[in-house]
Amino acid sequence: MIVVSDTSPLNYLITIEEVGILAALYERVLIPEMVFRELQHPRAPSPVREWIAQVPAWLEVHSVHISASKDSVALDPGERDAISLALAFGIGTILINSIFN
Repeated sequence: MIVVSDTSPLNYLITIEEVGILAALYERVLIPEMVFRELQHPRAPSPVREWIAQVPAWLEVHSVHISASKDSVALDPGERDAISLALAFGIGTILINSIFN
C-alpha cells in the first residue's frame, strides 16, 4: 500500500523514534516537496532535520504541479500539497494532522 504524508505525522514519529512503523505498514510513503522543505526548516527539531538529510528508500519526494485551491479550505501549504499529491496519484490514504475551526 502507498500513502501520502503531511509534515506533522512524520515530525511526530521521528521525534518519538517510531518513524520506522511507516516502512512496516506501507510499501512507500510519498511526500510533496513542500513537506520535504518543512522537515528541513531550521526551526524543525534537530532529529527531524538529521533524519530527512538521509531520505530512506521507502520515502519518495514528489513535485506538485497543481496545488489545491488556497481558498477552498484553511490548510497550510504542506497540507494542500499533500492532498494534491494524493489526488494526482489516485491515492486514497493520507496521513495528515490538521485542526479545523
